[in-house]
Amino acid sequence: AAAPSRLRAGLFWALLLLIPILFFLLLEGGLRLFDYGGNDALVLLREDYGERYYQINRQVAQRYFSSDEVNVPDARGEAFAFHKTPNTYRIFCLGGSTTAGWPYQHNAGFPSQLQARLSLLFPERNFEVINVGISAINSYSVLDFTGELLRYQPDLFLIYMGHNEFYGALGAGSTRSIALGRPFIKAYMRLERLRLVQLLRNGAAQLRRKPPAAGGHETLMENMAGDRMILPESPRYRRARADFAANLDEILTRIAKKGVPVLVSTLVSNIADQPPFESPFSPNFSRQAEWRALEEQGDRALAGGEPAAALAFYRQAAVLDSLPAMLSYKMGQCHRTQGDSLRARRLLERARDLDGLRFRASAEFNQVIRRVCSAKGAPVVETENHFINASPGGLIGWSLMHDHLHPNAFGYLLMADAFCRTMAEADLIVDSSAWPWNRDLPAERLFEEAAITPFEEEIACQRIRALTSRYPFRAPRLLQAVDEPEYARMLQGAVQMLFQRKWSWNEAHYRVGDWLAERGRHAEAAQEYRAVIRVMPGNYYPYLFLANMLALQGKGEAEERILLQAAALSPNLPFAFAKLGVHYMSRNDGRKARPVLERAIALADNSRDFTPTDRSRVHYLLGVALAQEGDYAAAEREAETALQLAPGEARILNLLQQLAEVMPSSPNP
Repeated sequence: AAAPSRLRAGLFWALLLLIPILFFLLLEGGLRLFDYGGNDALVLLREDYGERYYQINRQVAQRYFSSDEVNVPDARGEAFAFHKTPNTYRIFCLGGSTTAGWPYQHNAGFPSQLQARLSLLFPERNFEVINVGISAINSYSVLDFTGELLRYQPDLFLIYMGHNEFYGALGAGSTRSIALGRPFIKAYMRLERLRLVQLLRNGAAQLRRKPPAAGGHETLMENMAGDRMILPESPRYRRARADFAANLDEILTRIAKKGVPVLVSTLVSNIADQPPFESPFSPNFSRQAEWRALEEQGDRALAGGEPAAALAFYRQAAVLDSLPAMLSYKMGQCHRTQGDSLRARRLLERARDLDGLRFRASAEFNQVIRRVCSAKGAPVVETENHFINASPGGLIGWSLMHDHLHPNAFGYLLMADAFCRTMAEADLIVDSSAWPWNRDLPAERLFEEAAITPFEEEIACQRIRALTSRYPFRAPRLLQAVDEPEYARMLQGAVQMLFQRKWSWNEAHYRVGDWLAERGRHAEAAQEYRAVIRVMPGNYYPYLFLANMLALQGKGEAEERILLQAAALSPNLPFAFAKLGVHYMSRNDGRKARPVLERAIALADNSRDFTPTDRSRVHYLLGVALAQEGDYAAAEREAETALQLAPGEARILNLLQQLAEVMPSSPNP
């Protein structure tokens, strides 16, 4: 009797243990059934018109953020082919907001400009440069993404990360920090894929939800800053630096195991024109009043145009306490004013590195990048040196930067150049000696080819204004894309329509292009349509607008080339064929016009947007083409059809009259 009793007891305890497990399994299943939390996969499989393709999930960052606490940053949602062709070279770009191209929306970021550059150099290859950059993520997220992206046949990884190690998701000083260390953070990231964990996380976020910020919505930058005073070599500082090194090492190890090349870039920040955000004194420093008095005397001397005198006061303050970052910044500005760029750079870099609010990575993070990459045999892209060499006096500032760390459009072009040249040096695509630099263009032409229009610049200006209007910035940067008042007002209004989601991004470009075209500014309008084509190369629609502008500029060959592309992209729609027919007839080439006009007529029923007026014009032009070939009877039939669609149209009546004059009279019965 004892054995059955022990068996029953064992079953009882086993069931008792299984009940909570079953409960949590059922709860997890129910949450998944009702799609709680949405789909947070990195790569989604999509289908459009029977064609399958992959797309980066725009909502993937919800893995790391609670939407109750912050506006979750979007990924760019870029697509790439389901079936990778043999001539395709697939590049994944990983990192935070700079990789994403912020504050721009499209075309300006270094991945986009790099793709254009590579396509120019290697026109026979198909380059997929896929931007996986997301604002406010750091090396933990990049580590998370890398393992997934290795499944999709990458040829190269490009990595630009390091600025968000303190205040990015799960960063050491962020509002989403986990203080238990790197192993626990990695375990949490795996557990966070469970819907039950997401439910608990969101519930906790509701409990600690802050009241609305004064003066408007918090920026993501403002929201993510938890510990706003992190001293050099403090525990948080050391942890962030160590975690960055360990994450980078693991990322490179994972990629190397799959035999895929990877390039890692050094970091760039604005040292010349961005003062430190926080300037703490040394702990227990007791002579602050005396220090402040010396600083004020130095400030007055510098404002009065006496940098040497200012330096003398600042140096006396430094004897008392040299830790405050603002002191190094002001001393750097004194040397800058005196034309001593070398001393200025050393001090301005020190000011950045001592900044208590660590939104800019210190120089040590570039040292970590170089050290870890050297150990792993991964080439380093020396982007920082590119920026130093291109900056006045070697001091990186407003000439290349929009704010504390985001480049302007030309700065992003410089980043793309740094990546491109390092690819060549690393013998990627082809041997370095075989890179066809003879096909390259000057920087001004590359910038023009990038199609970064004033509308896109105005998007950046308004985002920068919003960012710098709030903590931790001291004053907003009041930028605008153009100086012309009427043009500026139109652009500002178009950007607001975009931000309010009343216009889509491509529609806004069309509207701006139309405004320019109405004023005879055809070349500028053409750039707006090119901008859309850069982002949506498979959409025939912007090609038609661009063709119109090229025609008005008298660029017939370019117009024909664009219309042929539009026709190839829309083989079952009449619009491109009709416009191509109009183009050929404008050049009095009825032989080429006839087949495309006939094609347009055959496809006319496929689109409700192809109006009776459009049909009438196509039939009329086909009639003219047939008359040029001497087929007067067929020409008359087309003209009569055109007249039925547009009764009383003068040019059709004129054509019929001309045909009647040249056609032989029918014999009387």
